[in-house]
Order: sequence, then structure tokens, then C-alpha cells
Amino acid sequence: MLMIFLLPVFGLACAYLVNLIWPKAAFKGYDVMPFFLIYACQLMTNLKGVPSFLPAGFLLYFILILLAAIRWAMINKNISLGKMFRQFWSYLDACSFFWYCGLLLVVMI
Repeated sequence: MLMIFLLPVFGLACAYLVNLIWPKAAFKGYDVMPFFLIYACQLMTNLKGVPSFLPAGFLLYFILILLAAIRWAMINKNISLGKMFRQFWSYLDACSFFWYCGLLLVVMI
């Protein structure tokens, strides 16, 4: 139970360290947060004893994003594929944060 709360805090500490080590990098420190939040979400579903579709959901997310990025890059030849993947990773950051908050609310109820 304690790991559910400690993992995001540890993720924030890692994000801070990433920002300190590479301040001018193209990625931000909070880009490491999905790794910690996804595992915390898995711990919450294990705690509730319900089946988890978390790995399958994120695998489907990555496959769909990859297919969409390749398709958009082929249609619009002037779009940078790297910038597109960066934007999709930012969406994953936000998605994993809201997924964590929602599961935390469900566990507390």
C-alpha cells in the first residue's frame, strides 16, 4: 500500500534529477513519470483484486500511436516524426497521471 504513494514521489525525485543533469535536453524530467505511475496503477489494481487491463491498454496505445504517426508522416511529408513522437509521449504523461489519480480515487472509495 505504501508503494502506491511512494512510487510517484520517487518518480518526481527522478524527474528533478533528470532536469538537474540535463537542463537543456529536448526531453523534460517529467517524461520519466509514466514508468512510475504505470507500476503504481498496477499495484492499485492488485490491491483491489480486480483484473488489470493496464499492460494491454498501454500496448494498444503505443501500437495505435505508432501507426497514426507513420500515417500522418506519410500524408504530410513536412511533419517531423520526432516532434510527433514527442507530442505523443507528452500525451502519455498526462494520460498516466490522470489514470493514476482516477485509480487512487477508486481505491480510496
